[in-house]
Amino acid sequence: MPAYSYKARNYLGELVEGVVNARNPEELDQHMANLDLILVKASPIKEEKKLTKKRIKRRDLILFSIHIATSLEAGVPIISALTDFAETTDNMIFKNILAGIVKQIESGQSFSQALETYPKAFPEIYVSIIRAGEATGNLDKVLRELITFLEWQEELIAQVKQASVYPTFVFLMIGVVIFIMMTFTVPKFIPILTSFNVELPAPTKLLIRIANFFQHGWWIMLIVAAGLFILYKITNKQEKGRLLWDKGKLKLPIFGKLALKLALSRFAHYTALLYSSGIGIPQTLIIVEKVVGNEVIAKEIKRTREEILTGSSMYESLKKSPYFPSLVLRMIQVGEETGSLDSTLKKVSDYYDKEVPQAIRKMFSVLEPTLIVFMGGIVLFIALSIFLPIYKLTSGIAAAGGLR
Repeated sequence: MPAYSYKARNYLGELVEGVVNARNPEELDQHMANLDLILVKASPIKEEKKLTKKRIKRRDLILFSIHIATSLEAGVPIISALTDFAETTDNMIFKNILAGIVKQIESGQSFSQALETYPKAFPEIYVSIIRAGEATGNLDKVLRELITFLEWQEELIAQVKQASVYPTFVFLMIGVVIFIMMTFTVPKFIPILTSFNVELPAPTKLLIRIANFFQHGWWIMLIVAAGLFILYKITNKQEKGRLLWDKGKLKLPIFGKLALKLALSRFAHYTALLYSSGIGIPQTLIIVEKVVGNEVIAKEIKRTREEILTGSSMYESLKKSPYFPSLVLRMIQVGEETGSLDSTLKKVSDYYDKEVPQAIRKMFSVLEPTLIVFMGGIVLFIALSIFLPIYKLTSGIAAAGGLR
C-alpha cells in the first residue's frame, strides 16, 4: 500500500503533518476526513531504494527507541507505536522510513526484518539486538538496554567535543599566526635583513626560506595535502590499508592510548549488550568485529572468535593479544569460570565508562599547554630570526666605533 506524507489543518486552523498509508488519493482524502482534517498537501514517500541509503541522527534514534519501549511497556501494538512516532517527529526522512517499516510489518514481516531494510538508519548491532528481543519475548527490555547504550555513545561524543573545543581553537590560532607572519609580516623584513652587510644567522636564513616558500610554493602544500587526503580515502577502503592506518593511530604519542581505550570501550559495550540480549558469543563477536572501529582490535576479535569455535575460552584467546589490559582479562576469566559472563562483561563496560572520560581529560590537559608552548616557540623563533642580525649589526658598529 502506498504511503503519503501530508500537511493538513485541523478545525482550529493548526497545521498538522504526518505519514499515512492509502491505496490512492481518494482514500487519502477519506482518511483525512475521518480525522477531521482538511488536506493541504500530500506527496508519495520517496522510493525505498533511496531511503535505504539515508541516515538518521543518533538523537532521533534514541527518541525513537524511548517511544517504542514506552509504548510496548504500556501494551500499545508495535504498528500503532510506529505510526504515533511518525506523526510526532519533524524529520521527514525518518517519517518516510517509518511509513515503509509500517508497510512491511503489515505485509507480514517482523519488526527486525523491517528495520533491516534500512541499514544506514538502523545499524547492524541495533537490528541484531531487536531480533534477539523478539526471539526471547523481551523486546521492551532490550530496547531499554539499547537506549542506555545509545545515550552512552551520545555522551561520549559530547565529552570529546567539549574537551576538544579549546585545543582546536588554539591549533587554529597557531595556523592563522603562522600564515599571517609568513605571508605578510616576515616578507616586509626580508629586504631589510638582506641589506645588512653581515652574515645572516642560521635561524634568519631558515625563516627567509620558509617565508619564500609560503609566498611562492603554497600550491605545493595544497597538492601534498590533497594527495594525502586522496591516499587516505583510497587505502582506507581496503582492509590492509585500514589495518596500516589503525596501527599508526595506536602508536601516536598522545592520541594512541586514547584510541586504544576507545576501541576497547566499544568492544566491552557492544559485547555486553549483545550477549546480555541472548546472542551467543561467536555471533556476538562477528558483529562486534565489524563495529569496533579499529582494524587492529577487529583482527584480534576475529582470531578470538575462531579459537572459541575450536574449543578455547574467551579469556585464553584474548590473553594472547597485547592490547587487552590484565584487569579486563581477569574479569572475563572470572565471568567464564562462574557462569556469569553477562554481568562481568557489563562490569568491564562500566570500567571503561570511567576510564575513557579520564583518558580524554588527561589527553587534552596535556595537549592544551603543549600547543600554547608550541605557539610561543614559533613566535620566539620568528622574533629571534629578525632581531639577531640587527643585534649582530649594531654590535659590529659599536665595536668599530670603539676601535676608532
